[in-house]
Amino acid sequence: MHVDGTMRDRLRTIPVFVGVDATAGRFEDDGPADNPLPAIGEWIFAAAAAGQLEPHAMSLCTVDASGVPSSRVLIVKDIDDEHLYFATPSDSRKGLDIAANPHVSAHFHWPLVGRQIRIVGTAADQGRAASEDDFAERGRGSRLAAHLHRPGPLPDRRTALAEFDRLGSRYGDEVPCPPTWTLYAITPAEVEFWEASADRVHHRLVYRRDTRHAAWRRELLWP
Repeated sequence: MHVDGTMRDRLRTIPVFVGVDATAGRFEDDGPADNPLPAIGEWIFAAAAAGQLEPHAMSLCTVDASGVPSSRVLIVKDIDDEHLYFATPSDSRKGLDIAANPHVSAHFHWPLVGRQIRIVGTAADQGRAASEDDFAERGRGSRLAAHLHRPGPLPDRRTALAEFDRLGSRYGDEVPCPPTWTLYAITPAEVEFWEASADRVHHRLVYRRDTRHAAWRRELLWP
């Protein structure tokens, strides 16, 4: 199939910031909070109300012992005043990366409302009790799928489907928690809120944790 124009030309035809209000900047209008963590949840629910699909999905970037980064999208499981939580097997790539280097970054993007949040911090294992509690709250299909995780290549998809069926026959409603299933908490050191403006004079507000005073410092950034 022949398509006219270079890749750059074709990419430039895709519209951006569709429907974004040039006078946006609601986090300025409302006044910044002392703690950015609750606002992350508020932005997730605002995106959901606007129709954004899976607004609680975030990209998580980890770095291995050699400094090689890796990213993927997953669901944030909870947010409190100090942490964001996610779960994964400890012997997954991200789990192994965190064991070698706890520094992570996370990113939320909600194009329907022209908003992003960027997070930098460290991730830590929350222990067996918390991990098992998290696992117990998952749906049965998700709990069964967690048992499909194992090292090494998969011969073909039929093998995975057959194993999933076998697990479904083996376990009833009580699906045991795999020993590697782990709940992690991200402790942010920096949180940036970004809001698009159609005139490209975007709004940016960053929080940085002041460890000496157990508080957050905040400041606006240039677009």
